[in-house]
Amino acid sequence: DSAHKLILLIYLCFGRIINMKDLFIEGISNISLADVNYAKELGFKIKLLATAKKENDKLECRVSPTLIPDTNLLSSVGGVFNSIYVSSDLAGELLFYGPGAGQLSAASAVVSDLIDLTQDIKAGLFRPTLNIIEDNSIKELRKIAEAESRYYIRFSALDKPGVLAKISGILAKFGISIASVTQKEWKKAHIVPIVMVVHNAKEKNLRAALSNIDRLDIIKEKSVAIMIEDV
Repeated sequence: DSAHKLILLIYLCFGRIINMKDLFIEGISNISLADVNYAKELGFKIKLLATAKKENDKLECRVSPTLIPDTNLLSSVGGVFNSIYVSSDLAGELLFYGPGAGQLSAASAVVSDLIDLTQDIKAGLFRPTLNIIEDNSIKELRKIAEAESRYYIRFSALDKPGVLAKISGILAKFGISIASVTQKEWKKAHIVPIVMVVHNAKEKNLRAALSNIDRLDIIKEKSVAIMIEDV
């Protein structure tokens, strides 16, 4: 659902039609309640964001769980409500908020569109296509592997000496710098969560580092990494 909405918004904002297969889509199945609580301790909330960002001549598009500051208005959106955040060149930052699910709000939107359409046809203003101008400065879509972001990472490791040194050593090998690290309380079988926030890193470098870390005998569960969006 979020991906389909993002495709429509990309067309309205940039005049580009993006195929679903070209979108990076990640769900929330790997997110645990512990991640929600740890994110809260760090001053963030986890939201499923559908994002399109233009940087120079590239357009980055993705749907994924994302940490956003709990001071941002997007962090308070919940329930049946949806929100669209737009950063523009002249109007600045804009936020559109309202119900996006449920039979009444959906019916209202459909009926409103039908009324607008019939009025346009009656007035002779109907156009078979929207008058959208393509942004020709966009040359290509940025692959998610090339995306750069801060990240929240949670490791599940044995509580023994040298664990942090091994993890940080592999991160350093891939050029990933640690901003903060917290080791939580003991869990069963002396397995402890280690929560890190790292500075800007390329997605491909982070995934390569985590692949190496997850193969260590001290790591007992697949590590979780979530992008941080400083909106």
